[in-house]
Amino acid sequence: MIVDYFLISGLIAVSAFPFFCTAQINFFVLFLFSFYIYIKRSIRFDPRMLLVVVAFIGVEFLQYLIIKPYDPKMIYGTFIRLFLGFFIVSITNKKFTEYFVNILYTLSVIGFIFFIPSIIFPSFFNFFISNICPFFDPPFDKSEGFYEVLPTAIIYCFHDCILDEFRNPGAFWEPGIYSVFINLALIFNLIKEKKIMGKKNIVLILALISTFSTAGYLAFFLLVFSYYIINQTFIRKIILSAIIIPLALSLYYSLDFLSRKVEENIDLAGTTTSSRFGSALADYNDFITSPYIGWGRGVMRYGGKSFAFFSGDQHRNNSVTDLLASYGIFIFILYFYSYYSSLKTLCINYKFKTQFAILALMVILTLGFSQSIFLRPFFYSILFLQYTYDTKSYKNLTAL
Repeated sequence: MIVDYFLISGLIAVSAFPFFCTAQINFFVLFLFSFYIYIKRSIRFDPRMLLVVVAFIGVEFLQYLIIKPYDPKMIYGTFIRLFLGFFIVSITNKKFTEYFVNILYTLSVIGFIFFIPSIIFPSFFNFFISNICPFFDPPFDKSEGFYEVLPTAIIYCFHDCILDEFRNPGAFWEPGIYSVFINLALIFNLIKEKKIMGKKNIVLILALISTFSTAGYLAFFLLVFSYYIINQTFIRKIILSAIIIPLALSLYYSLDFLSRKVEENIDLAGTTTSSRFGSALADYNDFITSPYIGWGRGVMRYGGKSFAFFSGDQHRNNSVTDLLASYGIFIFILYFYSYYSSLKTLCINYKFKTQFAILALMVILTLGFSQSIFLRPFFYSILFLQYTYDTKSYKNLTAL
């Protein structure tokens, strides 16, 4: 069990912890270790899992043949990331989501231990910045000037936003990505426990509130709304919608930081890719020039235009459209169909209404619209969750 927790924690870390996510060597080391555990435990290989891997590698091979120049190392990188998710899901099996929730719950508690003293006593924050964080500068960091190296103590990131905006980044590179993982934990735990206000969920919700993340809040509202709406009759769904939607709109406009941030993103859509909508527009323009295989993750990613130095013009923060532009329409459909299948399988396993799967997918898409997540190792792992239950059991559960 300790090894399983370590593997999932490592998967989270190489996906979103500042110390680990900036160097490819960390991915490779975790890949080798997970492969070793996979072989040592003699885990039965499920050939169905190869569908996703073959699809991704197949498209990247076509990119290698058609797009020039193309760095073949991209194929190796994708192979490692996909199999990293594959191995860890196979090893942890049905415990994957449970262990993930427990890890996020623990990180949320730890986060408050650092966040609350930091905002009350700035000297506490400054002490860690000056005396502790320098010991945890990433030794293999290869990030370019556009992305700054964030001060971290591994289990907590001492981001400037803590004092400047009173936002809690947890152990992650910023509060927005922290809110993504919290919402995922809430989705998994809601499916398992079938209630919103459990002990773990309360802590997770408090941690989510402390992020002040617009997308995180919107996703959480959609999650709560989805939970209540699926448990009602058709008439009650209409009545509940008629009550909740106006209240949500009222709350949206009364909380200035929510409405202002969304409106600013819309206004900036045509001028900068730092806006979520600007990223979406730029990605769409790239997508339509290569709709079937995309432009890959290499130097030609941005519509076939290479660049000497990474700058804000190449920055993308909308993962939904980034996936579309990087891999084309077929991988895009396969990716999110696999997400839906995994969520539906979880619902069936925990005897939760399967209609929730499509609504939970909408929540994840909302999160992906604001953060670059879908091409990170942890999010590849969700593609394989659908295969953690044998076919016979799955059919029997579906018949219930």
